[in-house]
Amino acid sequence: MITTPIPLFPLSLVLMPGVSVPLHLFEPRYRALLRDINATTRRFGLVAPPDGVGEAELPVGRIGCIARITAAETLEDGRGNIVVEGAERFRFDGYAASETPYRMADVSAWDDAPEEPLLLAAAADRLRELALRAVRASLTIQDVEGDVPTLHADAAMMSFQVAHMLRVGNDVLYELLAQRSALARLTRLDAAIRSGLRDMEGAAELHVRARTNGHHHGPPPS
Repeated sequence: MITTPIPLFPLSLVLMPGVSVPLHLFEPRYRALLRDINATTRRFGLVAPPDGVGEAELPVGRIGCIARITAAETLEDGRGNIVVEGAERFRFDGYAASETPYRMADVSAWDDAPEEPLLLAAAADRLRELALRAVRASLTIQDVEGDVPTLHADAAMMSFQVAHMLRVGNDVLYELLAQRSALARLTRLDAAIRSGLRDMEGAAELHVRARTNGHHHGPPPS
């Protein structure tokens, strides 16, 4: 549950619910924010202003995400390294009067609309299969023997997780963050992966063949 107003960090990063990202805090006002929230909720709002728009002109209605600190390191000079995980989404309703060096904002909850569970489950199953195929192909191409990630069981949360994995641009990430239909997010991501999956899996197959043919079997030539 969001209690308003909240400390706000405008940053050119679209944080998705359920996704963890590292942040480096160096401005004095955000060092102060870190000190204050570390002693209380360990939560703040993170919102990406539109391209070319300064934080002072952040438009009302912009969608952001609550960032929950899961790890924090304060350096000797006061700078901070933190890891945050995205929690609830919110709608920016305007800046609130505050004496803090960082901005405070009035916000309201921004949740998905109710949808048919069977449709969501079917779309999630399709996307899960495609996303895992894409990850396996990518790992093969990069010669990485890492574990395939576990995708979230919840359809809505999985849509945010896959969006982050695709490393698409901020504009697309923001559109997905602001979308209140989990089914629409799943469908869009399905189309995005499907459009390039055949080429990716083909490249992975060629890579395996080339790697296999590069290994000489049998005795060396005399």
